[in-house]
Amino acid sequence: MRHTKTDRRGGRRSSNRARLGAALMAAGGLLVLSALSLFLYNDMEDRRADASATRIAGALEERIEAGEASPAEASETDAADGSGGGETISIDGETYIGLLRIPALSLALPVMREWSYDKLKIAPCRYSGSIADDTMVIAAHNYRRHFGSIRLLPYGSEVRFTDAAGSTSVYAVAELETLEAHDIEGMSASGYDLTLFTCTYNGAARLAVRCDRAAGED
Repeated sequence: MRHTKTDRRGGRRSSNRARLGAALMAAGGLLVLSALSLFLYNDMEDRRADASATRIAGALEERIEAGEASPAEASETDAADGSGGGETISIDGETYIGLLRIPALSLALPVMREWSYDKLKIAPCRYSGSIADDTMVIAAHNYRRHFGSIRLLPYGSEVRFTDAAGSTSVYAVAELETLEAHDIEGMSASGYDLTLFTCTYNGAARLAVRCDRAAGED
């Protein structure tokens, strides 16, 4: 018995659907694999950042208590924002200006003097300003144990910064603000005494936690 043209066309359509289905399944598998790989990479980065910051924070606290800070020469960043050199402590070849504590999140984080994308992988960094002038802006990645949870801070939450010389300033969260990714002026010229910021999870904007000195702080 001879096959009709309809039979042949139907067979071709069935074969094409099978190939399309196999291609879609393969593409779906690749997407799942990519998503899993990204999750594992981000988790590894989170763990590495947590371990690094915890180790450095411990060493920094010991050296602050031992009075090992030394005056720093003014850098290009200092000259640009008029913040002055201050005192610093060097650990593993990096320069730190103090220790940031956020009790509500159980965080104790070292803060580097200068910022760069590579430095942010190690610890939070001074983005601009200074504690002395009430203009400090501190940036960090949104790692879980860096600034990943600052969006959860209630108003009035305490934030403490102990500088390399051992002097502690106490602040209270006054506002949470979302800014465009490139709004540098809005980030730095806020009028608040201290700003902590990180990128949102999609990287399209910046989340800023604005803080004022706590009552009784000069």
